[in-house]
Amino acid sequence: MATIERRKFLFGLGASGFAPALLGISDGDTAAVEPLDRALVLSGGGARGAYEAGLIGALAATGSVSDGSPLAPYEIVCGTSIGALNAWFVATAQYTRLHNLWYGISGEHLMQLKPEYQALRDSQSGLLDRAASVVELAKLARNQTGVLESKPVYDWIVRHLDPTTPLAMLMVWAVTNLTLQRPEYFYLRPGNAGADLPERVVHALQLSLGSRTVVREATPDILHRAIFASAALPIAFDPVVMPGPDGTMNEYCDGGVASNSPVGIAHAVSKAADVVLLDPPFQPDTDIADAIEIAFSVFGTMQRKILETEMHNVYFQSLARRAISRLTKEEFARAAEGNELLERFVRTLPVTDLRYIRPEQTLPVTVAGFGDEVGIGKAYRAGWVDVARGFTPYDWSTFEL
Repeated sequence: MATIERRKFLFGLGASGFAPALLGISDGDTAAVEPLDRALVLSGGGARGAYEAGLIGALAATGSVSDGSPLAPYEIVCGTSIGALNAWFVATAQYTRLHNLWYGISGEHLMQLKPEYQALRDSQSGLLDRAASVVELAKLARNQTGVLESKPVYDWIVRHLDPTTPLAMLMVWAVTNLTLQRPEYFYLRPGNAGADLPERVVHALQLSLGSRTVVREATPDILHRAIFASAALPIAFDPVVMPGPDGTMNEYCDGGVASNSPVGIAHAVSKAADVVLLDPPFQPDTDIADAIEIAFSVFGTMQRKILETEMHNVYFQSLARRAISRLTKEEFARAAEGNELLERFVRTLPVTDLRYIRPEQTLPVTVAGFGDEVGIGKAYRAGWVDVARGFTPYDWSTFEL
């Protein structure tokens, strides 16, 4: 992977979802794009994604939505990491299959340490074995890129995600291109969608996230890798290698590096968004038992702050757009006098009503707990039950990390 210019990379990731693209957009690009009505946003969170699956199952049941039918009232589902995996089953309207997969996932042994690191977690290993594993772990800084086996997860994705399955709604998800040091976005569209839908989605995302934002279709030859890339947490998994936008091979990792809850995607393309979060307002996590959990916890801390900033900005961008739109022509003319960017600002800025739902307590399964059958079942049921209390309108003054 190319050497990372840290400041430029982090700035690019931070800016990608947090501000409208007012510079570098031609006048022809500022034409309004008719937004979709409502988006469902599914966050990343590893095994805690069982909560999302339970919520999806309850939404389908309470709305009398059967397999094969779109999950009303949504027109698009956006996801990152485990949220992208769950989003696939929403987009393809496989609600029963999603339930069954989560209730069987504990027997799949997805989270497997590479052989050289297994002694670190084996209490029966001798001192020399454990010391050797520590040495192997130290090598990550030089010639290794992950501690977990990628094959079990990738094979699971290949078995359960069939690229020929018809889509019931549009799906967009986030990945991180490590080679080019930027976030990128993939989409899948239903066969009955209008021919102009891809152009509309790309146009809307580039208006909101930046004129050079990369948005491309996940063709069948890269679908499995593009989904896995969204969930490939750095250090835990090796980067996923697949063709970049120009066809050259690039390395990709977790889309959560830029946005674990891809609110920015929904903001760009929809009038309203329902965001599913996998963490309650902050509570101490007492389940940190090893280096892998430490990595997940550090990553989660970063994501909480990104989430707060992203939702805060969506809220105030929408508020500003509404306030300016209420001006009379005379008032707007006076406000715009000597300010050529104001009209472009108004036409570029999306308006999105945000709602969210989250567990009230820390879910009873760790992020890496895919083998925890009891915890996954409890998290699934928590999501199912929480549908009854509904989504909460977002208010920046009351929202808590």
